[in-house]
Amino acid sequence: IGHAEDGPYAGRAVYEALGDPRLAAMLLERLRSPGVLGPLRFDRDPATPVPAGLTPRPLSGEQTNSSLIYGDSFILKVFRRVGPGVNPDLELPRALAAAGCARVPAPVAWYEAEPPGGDTLTLGVLQPYLRGSDDGWQLALRRLGSGEDFTAEAHALGRATAEVHSALAAALPTVALGPEQTARLAAGMTARLAATAREVPALRPYEVGLRGAFDALAASRGTGVAAQRIHGDLHLGQTLRTLDGSWSLIDFEGEPARPLADRRRPEPAVRDIAGMLRSFDYAARSHRPFAPAWADDCRAAFCEGYARTTGRDPREDPVLLRAYETDKAVYEARYESRHRPDWLHVPMAAIRRLSEPARPAHR
Repeated sequence: IGHAEDGPYAGRAVYEALGDPRLAAMLLERLRSPGVLGPLRFDRDPATPVPAGLTPRPLSGEQTNSSLIYGDSFILKVFRRVGPGVNPDLELPRALAAAGCARVPAPVAWYEAEPPGGDTLTLGVLQPYLRGSDDGWQLALRRLGSGEDFTAEAHALGRATAEVHSALAAALPTVALGPEQTARLAAGMTARLAATAREVPALRPYEVGLRGAFDALAASRGTGVAAQRIHGDLHLGQTLRTLDGSWSLIDFEGEPARPLADRRRPEPAVRDIAGMLRSFDYAARSHRPFAPAWADDCRAAFCEGYARTTGRDPREDPVLLRAYETDKAVYEARYESRHRPDWLHVPMAAIRRLSEPARPAHR
């Protein structure tokens, strides 16, 4: 990384410790032995053995966190943004494992910091490494590129998502958002829209039309909205199809840019659904020529799979679904404008569609 110029490490080289096999091996050994080391606490699931001497290798391509793979058996995620409280990527998979939900790899070991007088900080989580699994995003792109159908996979993914939502609702507290809370929810979406329009000029012509989705949400919730713990950042890249053909959901950290306390609050499950629907659109728009029918078919299959498990089709509440899909598209426009301007056309296509008057509800 560089050399320290002053302070106690002046003249010494600074490098990424996880890239050092010796240090990475020491970290695994510590995770195999629960206990306290200064402000650090190491814990593990005693039912899952972790062999000694597994060879570590860094996983490339991550941005927010860092991951190590140990011997093709386990993967350790080290969080780079930490905050007071248990990270959802530890809390939710543990709750799902206790509930018997097999759709999420259960934590095997983890370590946390306990600063004097402060809240616990989750630093890292060790989980099984699903070797040979297909990343959902890459699998979708391969199918799209070869002209193959993806609706069966989308349907199965809808069922997997519904199973996770149902297990989370049973394992952790749920709440009903009353009209005032729902109005505040819509107001937050409206505020994010206004802030994004100031930053992204291409969005401004559609601001009034987009605001209509949030106004409709604020006006329609006579009985409130059910809220529970959710994934928080669900898209195709957060899913894995395992060797037996089943789907797993991963990375329950939520959007790292949001405060940890916000990410741990109950939210309508439709937020996850909207994220996945937008992901199908992203995949289709990355293909040349654009394949709108592919995206529409996948979106419908996902919702049908979700309904098959829960008995509730998310399209039956079009006002709520439209509001969350619009909010997601606005978030995407801001992200792409800041980080990947060449991709801005993808959310902008959705923004143009969502700014138009709502179509009749799904039957």
